[in-house]
Amino acid sequence: MMQLTNINDRDVMVKSSKNTAAQILEALTGDILEGKYLPGEKLHIKALKERYEVGTSPLREALSQLITKDLVVSENQRGFYVSDISIDDLEDIYQARAKIEALCVEMAIKKGDDYWEANCLAAMHRLNKCSGAESINLREWQKRHSAFDSDLVAGCASPRLLQIRQSLFEKSTRYRNLWLKENVSNAGALGVNQQEHTALLNLALERNVKGATELVESHILTPVEIIKKALS
Repeated sequence: MMQLTNINDRDVMVKSSKNTAAQILEALTGDILEGKYLPGEKLHIKALKERYEVGTSPLREALSQLITKDLVVSENQRGFYVSDISIDDLEDIYQARAKIEALCVEMAIKKGDDYWEANCLAAMHRLNKCSGAESINLREWQKRHSAFDSDLVAGCASPRLLQIRQSLFEKSTRYRNLWLKENVSNAGALGVNQQEHTALLNLALERNVKGATELVESHILTPVEIIKKALS
């Protein structure tokens, strides 16, 4: 009986450790994407342990996973650093995003059913409500914008493709935040952005593959030149 209790205790400890690593991974990912840690900044283990109230083992596990996400790099004998950003990386990520997004939209248009259409319409309504507010909450706008895009491509019904899309979306977030800071508070730019979303939804509901895929590629690539200026 004592042996069984020890095994169960160990299982609980392992599970707890994994949950802690998952939590720190989520928190660190969010903080890096939001710019709380700048590109090239060193991530000091002691400071991270204190900030996130976590042990060394789960913290290092989380950092290792961030390396696979290309958000953190490890230098021998020097520790962990936030991955740098560059114009070449920006262009590569956005070009890949545009192509993958267009493919997802194409497949969604061809395979999407009535439930897919209803979800897209509901997501657009929520985005319109947020965009039309007198004072725009950036975090809420991002959430609803992302939800609309996700609902639109969900009709492709390809878990592998959506996984690739999510990875590219995450990698682009640090760059995209530079554009958002310049444009979400700009009524003119936001109006154009919203018009493109509306046009994209209409094309998708009309099952216009060519029009929708061309528009979504153009829409995703729009911020690139603005972000380049921010990086210069």
